[in-house]
Amino acid sequence: MAWHIGVLGLIHDHAWQHVREMAARDDITISVADPNAPLREQARQQFGITQLYDDYATLLEQERPDAVLIFVDNAGTAELVELAASCGRPIMIEKPMADTLANAERMRVAAVNAGVPLMVNWPTAWQPALRHALHLAQAGEIGEIYRFNFRGGHRGPKEYGCSPYFYGWLYDRARNGAGAYIDYCGYGASLARLLLGMPSRVRAEIGRLVKADIAVDDNAVLTLRYQHALAVIEATWSASGPVPDGGPAIWGRDGTLVVRRDAGRQEGDVRTSGGVWFSSNAEPDGHFIEPPLLPEGERSAVEYFLTCLDEDRPIAGLASMEIGRDTQEILEAGLQAARDDRGVSLPF
Repeated sequence: MAWHIGVLGLIHDHAWQHVREMAARDDITISVADPNAPLREQARQQFGITQLYDDYATLLEQERPDAVLIFVDNAGTAELVELAASCGRPIMIEKPMADTLANAERMRVAAVNAGVPLMVNWPTAWQPALRHALHLAQAGEIGEIYRFNFRGGHRGPKEYGCSPYFYGWLYDRARNGAGAYIDYCGYGASLARLLLGMPSRVRAEIGRLVKADIAVDDNAVLTLRYQHALAVIEATWSASGPVPDGGPAIWGRDGTLVVRRDAGRQEGDVRTSGGVWFSSNAEPDGHFIEPPLLPEGERSAVEYFLTCLDEDRPIAGLASMEIGRDTQEILEAGLQAARDDRGVSLPF
């Protein structure tokens, strides 16, 4: 099938990897709408895109794309999801689902009422080592899960090399929802939700510890309590160098899984994309597992999104609307817990 994809917004830097992938495919044509002329010109020069608009509604009206990808700030995504859903278009957005639970609910209601798929892209979903660890855990290879740890981040959006269009809203609480907390605790919360379901109680410590030149948090710790499990999720925008390897880690009653992002096999000048360290009660010293390749149709966000549409499959797992919405509730509970300096029970 040939696809015509409408891209609404380019101020989220993740957009460019998706545009690059689509532009390399013979079965996809792309239209782009963004109010920033330099970004439209970048799309023209780098990828030869000629259907360019400064208004989102005009693109939808004139181009009538088969599906819509949205890359704006967290606070602005809900309005564009409602717009695309009102046109009956399937939608993919970037993580997290929104800046607030209320806006995530707006999106869910719009998609359900319009009967259109809504996919939330968590880049972690396309990492072979992490996917394999999740598969092993969900298959019961380590028994009942009682502990999950995740840590993520970098030295900060500006220092990491994000564009001014991107870090301009990442550093704005009203447009992002928070800072490093919303950026990286969302990754861990989505994984915990997938593995363990919704927690019963949430606590968080969120603060600006290092960067005096930004108005949002640069470090956070989110803890999720389950009846028989605990998840600890860490976020940083102030790491000197890479965030230490060794996660996420999943502990079960019968064994442990640790995703090793930097422990792949060296093949000439290319390093494979990590693997999984597996230890068990029977094999406490453990062994390293190289993950299988992702299956065809699930090797990237765009590929999975279009495969689900083409085969009329529901969007499942980390990319599902349900995981995205529940992750937003966990994040909002953590913000409230940090503000009130107490634990917050779920559901709200």
